[in-house]
Amino acid sequence: MDFLSWAWNKRNMAKKLTTATLLVATAEEASNLRYACGFTAPDAVVFLKHGSARHLVVPPLELGRAQQLGGQTRIWTPADLDVSDHERRTLSGWTLGLLRKLKLDAVQVSRTFPLHMARALESEGIRVDVCDTSLFPKRVIKSEQEIDNIREAQRAAVAAMRKAQQCIQQANVDRQGKLIWKNKTLTSERVRFEIDVTLLHRNCIAQETIVAGGRQGADPHERGSGPLYAGQPIVLDIFPQHRGHGYWGDITRTVINGTPHPEVLRMYHAVKKAQREALAMVRPGARADRIHQHVDQVLKEAGFETSVSNGVAQGFFHSTGHGVGLDIHEAPRISSSRQTLKKGHVITIEPGLYYPSLGGIRIEDTVAVTADGFEMLAGMKKAFQLA
Repeated sequence: MDFLSWAWNKRNMAKKLTTATLLVATAEEASNLRYACGFTAPDAVVFLKHGSARHLVVPPLELGRAQQLGGQTRIWTPADLDVSDHERRTLSGWTLGLLRKLKLDAVQVSRTFPLHMARALESEGIRVDVCDTSLFPKRVIKSEQEIDNIREAQRAAVAAMRKAQQCIQQANVDRQGKLIWKNKTLTSERVRFEIDVTLLHRNCIAQETIVAGGRQGADPHERGSGPLYAGQPIVLDIFPQHRGHGYWGDITRTVINGTPHPEVLRMYHAVKKAQREALAMVRPGARADRIHQHVDQVLKEAGFETSVSNGVAQGFFHSTGHGVGLDIHEAPRISSSRQTLKKGHVITIEPGLYYPSLGGIRIEDTVAVTADGFEMLAGMKKAFQLA
């Protein structure tokens, strides 16, 4: 390496070492804030990490709770920052005040960092570098404590899934084919209510739970509404967040009360096989794209093609899985990406098939990658026909 190259590398390495990480904790960055220092708040705050030092600027209302974090994070309020009255009323002003206090002139921010704030900082001579990857790349590898937290949320998801299946299994069928439970028509909304109550008893909440019957299940993110019918597949996707530690669980089962259409039954067995074989591939060193390609191959060999018909996708058209942690969707993605699985990753495996004329089938479990394979964080039987 010549002298000029050495000098250039040394200068850029010094920039990396001295560039601070800035986080304005809006809703989009709440999980990063929680990971970085353990704090949560309904209002926006400012967090800065510079080397091993951590700084948190909070409004006076949040000062007491913030001080409970302990000495590892220095807590500031706007009054501590020697800012003008105008700056004291804006997050940009808080940030500038903190940077002046710490004598910093460069920060790195996430891709979701507010543009108006970036411009305000740059107008004051602060260099703003946008990080192409995660601000906290270590989030992808979960500690034992984090895995225990996800396991707790996953067990709550399993309990809620059992309750949902119990409602469907116990239902009778009226003359129109509607499911009747406790003398009332069983609807997606009623099953979701039972799921929510079960989760609350385990200190968890879920906002987008899917209970989608029949053709509604052909849209993977359709939440479902209205009466549920016998003989139609019902997709149940439950992904709760624990209200204490903030980690998520995620499980999906597809069930039916009554006799399924033969093609729907074939779909179910194909998805179940694809999930079983995908799980068998999960281990450190396994490539995400190869797991995804194998799932695609299994479903194609079973005769289920993926296409677009009248502008609607059908078949298998989403990723095989995703990471789970303080966000419900995290890295790594089990898709066409060439990411390699590592011990400590927590991922879902959730193949599915979707056809508007038949409905949807999806089966999902959340697992932790171990030294020699995977651990199912909360197991549950896969049963299709409940009654």
